Amino acid sequence: MYLNESTEEDYYVVLRTGEDEQIVTRAELEALLAQVVASTEHLEGTALALQIKYLIDTACEYPTQPGEYWQWYSIRLEKPR
Repeated sequence: MYLNESTEEDYYVVLRTGEDEQIVTRAELEALLAQVVASTEHLEGTALALQIKYLIDTACEYPTQPGEYWQWYSIRLEKPR
């Protein structure tokens, strides 16, 4: 899907151990990460929101348990011609 600046939205591919890849919006990625981070780091409210923003802005992986992975990559979707 082609998006112009006025409607531009960030999209990500999310990869998790044992699951199919997902394409999600930034808001959806924030919600997915919030579940994982809240349970592993026991954060809530503003602290959780700040950690999620930091992870998305600076990382592409979050360690959950040994041998498991949580990764995300920014992508651009374009409309077929």
